[in-house]
Amino acid sequence: MSRAGGARVSANRTRTRRRLSTIYIDESGSRNSRGGFFVVGFVKARDSHQLARSIRHIRQKHHYHDEIKFSSIQNGSLLFYFDVVECLAAADVRVGGSVYDAAAGFEADLPTWEQQARMARRLVQGNTNKDENIIVFLDLVQTPQGETVSGRVKRQVNQRLKGNPIVEAYDVDSRAMDLVQLADLVAGSIRLGRAKDPAPEGKRDSAKMKVAMRFRRAFELDSFEDVKAGKVNILTMGDLVDAEPIPGLVDNL
Repeated sequence: MSRAGGARVSANRTRTRRRLSTIYIDESGSRNSRGGFFVVGFVKARDSHQLARSIRHIRQKHHYHDEIKFSSIQNGSLLFYFDVVECLAAADVRVGGSVYDAAAGFEADLPTWEQQARMARRLVQGNTNKDENIIVFLDLVQTPQGETVSGRVKRQVNQRLKGNPIVEAYDVDSRAMDLVQLADLVAGSIRLGRAKDPAPEGKRDSAKMKVAMRFRRAFELDSFEDVKAGKVNILTMGDLVDAEPIPGLVDNL
């Protein structure tokens, strides 16, 4: 091969090389006719191995071996959760979530798991850049035999974005994966921060509220309202009609 031909091949390889990121997804809240918020939270990481190692170190430091779960935060575990939040804020990540009305945000005639899959798909699609390949891990949702949320998310995102950027997607038990648990921590902080009346569990001096406020300070947020700045991407979503594109959600890691 001539020198010029070799240069062209090298240039083509450079242009087609994609970065690899991993998105971890978990939810906070539930479908509720009384309203409130349902948040699909995410952590998007470039160096998942290093982040996971850092979380293991914090576990060892605090001798904390329970699931990292926003609803389980108590005064006795505050220092552990503070360290986790600070670790996450210092890492090469993007965090945030899609915020839905817990009543109006769901369609009455569509199974809940399908709506959750659509929410996850919209979030992944909105947080995938043109030069990326993505691996997705979602907290396990019960589905009918033969259906998976992960399979649907992978298929539908790849149908909508050029280059089939979703390499693979997996449904996992969050109890077995720390980084999915971090997505729960993000989602819970956003949901509590959005609550109009956070009492009783979220009253100002509660352990959960202290962690949410620590999260807000660590990521330099004025509030948990919609934001696309720094490492944070939070957006209030409308109904689940499949309109494209999703404005304001996509940004670089």
